[in-house]
Amino acid sequence: MKGTISALLSLSLLLTAFVASAQFVKSKDLEKLKKRTKIIVVKEVPDKSILKQLRRHSHAQAEEYKQAIKQLNLDFPEVVRQFWNVDGVTAIIEQRTEKEVEKLRKKNDRSTIVMDCQSLHVKPSKSHYAKSAQTFTSDLVWKSDSKDLSVPVINMYFIENDVTKPFYIQNMSERFPDFLDLAVGIRLSTYVFSEHVDDKAAKAMMQSTSKHNAIYLKDRTLILCNNWLDDDFEKGKAGTDYPYPIKYVNYEDLEGLFRKDGFTGTVMAYVPAGVFSTFDKNNPSMEVHVPVVIDPINGMPLCHTDISDEMFQAWGYSLIPKMGKSIVGFRKIRNEDIRNFAKSMKE
Repeated sequence: MKGTISALLSLSLLLTAFVASAQFVKSKDLEKLKKRTKIIVVKEVPDKSILKQLRRHSHAQAEEYKQAIKQLNLDFPEVVRQFWNVDGVTAIIEQRTEKEVEKLRKKNDRSTIVMDCQSLHVKPSKSHYAKSAQTFTSDLVWKSDSKDLSVPVINMYFIENDVTKPFYIQNMSERFPDFLDLAVGIRLSTYVFSEHVDDKAAKAMMQSTSKHNAIYLKDRTLILCNNWLDDDFEKGKAGTDYPYPIKYVNYEDLEGLFRKDGFTGTVMAYVPAGVFSTFDKNNPSMEVHVPVVIDPINGMPLCHTDISDEMFQAWGYSLIPKMGKSIVGFRKIRNEDIRNFAKSMKE
C-alpha cells in the first residue's frame, strides 16, 4: 500500500515541482493572455488589522511591516517590467490601487491582466474528513498562522473578472515576498505561458515517458544561496556528490544576479512552498516544501528532490485527529537534495 501511495505522491510531486505552481493555465485562458497588452500590478496597502495587532506587541514590528509593504510596491512592478516576456509580446506595466482597478473594470476593458500578491489558503471542511478540498486567496498575510497555514502567491486574473477568479496562481516561498521571490515567480510563470503548458499539456506530462529536464543540468554551474542551506549542510560533501561546479552566493549577491540577469551557464536551486489539504477539519492544511533546480534564465524547472516518504507520513498522520503534520518537506537545502539533483541526471 505504501509503495502505491508513494508512487502516486512522487508523480504528483513531479508535476507540482515541474512548474512550482498551484495550477496550469487553461487553453482558452492562454489564448486570451496572448492578446493582452497591458499589465496592472496592484499596489498593496498595510492591513489595518495587522498593524493593530503588531502595535500591541511592538511599534518596531508595525514599522517593519509597513516598510515591507513599501518595498514590495517598489519591487513588484520593477520585476514585472524586467522579467515579463511571453512570446516576445511587450506589455505596458502600470501600478494601481484596488479601487482604481475596480473603476477600470466597469469600463469594459479587455486588454489588461491584473497581478496581485496574495496568500493562498486551504478552505477548512465542515465535516470531520472531507473527500475534496478548496483553496482560496486572501490579502497578503504578514506572518503565517500555525492554525491557518498560507503561502504567498502571485494571483493573475483578467480585469473583467475579479481577484476570486484567477486564470493562474504562481507560488513563491513561505517568506513575505521580496524582489528575489517575485523574480523567480514571474520567471516560472512566463515559462509556463511561453511554452504553452496548458491543462492539456499537463495531462500529457503526467503520462509522458520523455526524458527528464535534468539533462539541462549537465556542464552548468549550480548556484546555491548560503541563506537557503540547512544548518548541517557540508559544502565539501556537496562538491563530492555533485558532478559539476557549485557556486555559493549570499542572498544579496543572488538578487544582484537577477537584477543584472547574469546567469549564463548556470542553474539555481530554490525552495518553493505550497499549501495542501489534510482533509481533517482540526488541522485543515499543511505546507509542502520541495527543493527544486530551475533555469534562472527562462524559468524552466529542471528537477526536484524526493520527499515522497515525508508526504506518505504526513498523509498517514493526517488520518488521526489532531495529529496532522503542519510542515512537510524541507525549507532548507540539504546534502541529500544535492545527491538527488545529481541522481536525476542519470535517470
